[in-house]
Amino acid sequence: MSAGLAEQLNAGMVLCDGGYLIELERRGYVRSGSDREKVGTGRGSGTFTPEVAIEAPAALRGLHEEFLRAGAQVLQALTFFATRTKLERSGYGKETELINRAAVAIAREVAGDRALVAGSVSRTQLMEKEGPGAAPRIRDLLAEQIGFLKDAGVDFLILETFFHVAEMRIGLEEARKTGLPVVATYSLRPTPDMTTDGVVAAEACRIAVAEGALAAGLNCEQEPARMIPVLRAIRAALPPGAHVAAQPAALCTTDAKPYFTGMPEFPDALETIQIGRGAFEEFGRTARAEGIRFVGGCCGANAAYIRALAAGVAAR
Repeated sequence: MSAGLAEQLNAGMVLCDGGYLIELERRGYVRSGSDREKVGTGRGSGTFTPEVAIEAPAALRGLHEEFLRAGAQVLQALTFFATRTKLERSGYGKETELINRAAVAIAREVAGDRALVAGSVSRTQLMEKEGPGAAPRIRDLLAEQIGFLKDAGVDFLILETFFHVAEMRIGLEEARKTGLPVVATYSLRPTPDMTTDGVVAAEACRIAVAEGALAAGLNCEQEPARMIPVLRAIRAALPPGAHVAAQPAALCTTDAKPYFTGMPEFPDALETIQIGRGAFEEFGRTARAEGIRFVGGCCGANAAYIRALAAGVAAR
């Protein structure tokens, strides 16, 4: 594609792809980790790492191709949870650079000139485990991965699934050094309108834009219907020229547990809380009406959901 992310967002909506790790776990290429450790609020969230980029590249390539056929204009390199300490816990720390570079190469091969390639940078999990004192280590880890992604040739960066504004600030500071465009998205828990460190979502996104993000918003944890009211507040809080980003999960939550990783079905019974793809078609129509420019899916959203989202976006 000749136009970069900024040009495409200024011209209209940009359709991203969906979720990779859970879909690949369902296909047998990724471990949920439920038999290994407990992290955060969910059983097994200590695994779901992206070594599939070097262990089963054909499976990853095929999923990229499915999303591209479904209408995605952005393919995310499978570099989520690809910081060194996270990979060390699944036995792949020494392959950190190799995994990041391989994931970008696979996405680039599939994208060709038909889609942009984004480098996915996620939270390190150290803020939850160790608190603010982990900030220097977090900076080192994010700086290392962001450097790998830039050198591998991504078109832009997505800082996604951050729980803490403090960690997002670190990520954005390191991302700014690359000169690449950045999309910044938070995952909200335990409440659906506030970060884990107690900042209202709209303010957290305003801070992300002030720190250099081209677009800011939400990803994962909530389904589209629960996410929409918060996205409206974010849109109202952002300055002119900034864009709202949204990649909801395709999994149901409840008022008692408004984040799917806190549901008892996580991680090994997610099929039982899957929402219908029609919710993503409706989300596409709503996002267009609300002026949400960067849209896609996250956990549970396979190519069928992105095809439905594309249909909603295109509907008049």
